[in-house]
Amino acid sequence: MIGGEDIIVVRPAPLDKFGDPIPGGEPVETTSSGWLFAPGGSTELVDGQNSVDWDVQLYRTGPAGAEDIRPQDQIRVRDELFEVVGRPAVWRLGTVINLRRFTG
Repeated sequence: MIGGEDIIVVRPAPLDKFGDPIPGGEPVETTSSGWLFAPGGSTELVDGQNSVDWDVQLYRTGPAGAEDIRPQDQIRVRDELFEVVGRPAVWRLGTVINLRRFTG
């Protein structure tokens, strides 16, 4: 792979059995290198609101299972915080992660 960029995986604070944050628990941020950022399309929602829905993808070549990225994680890339959409697709040539950012 040529180049690539760093992403920050933001793992939410641990939750108790009722889904409430555990006191003293903090989100954990981990840096991962070598990702390719593929900006996708965006949609403006104008029905009484000023909102933008932006979908992007991250690609990384390497051994399957190299990434521990979960659907509940968030990813910070290029100073934007995205939600992970579904499960990352891990296959023998690499990993693909679908991301979404909703603003407004």
